Amino acid sequence: EEYDPNNILLRQAFHEVLTHQMDEERLRNALTRISNSRIVLTFPNQLTPLSFPIIVDGLSRISLSSEKLEDRVKKMQVQLERS
Repeated sequence: EEYDPNNILLRQAFHEVLTHQMDEERLRNALTRISNSRIVLTFPNQLTPLSFPIIVDGLSRISLSSEKLEDRVKKMQVQLERS
């Protein structure tokens, strides 16, 4: 092994990351709430504020149109604002 898993400094660093940077307790509580919740799937007929960045990211990865990504995004924004 490259390191001693029982090294006190390594254990301390691991503990600090879990408690301070990842906020382990809040993360566990959130995951527990999610696992105990009822998930409802919906299929909106139009873009939603949450879906917009995901769609734009997908559009930036594929090029099926000669239209610039920026122009396509502007059209989508206008469409979202109208609804």
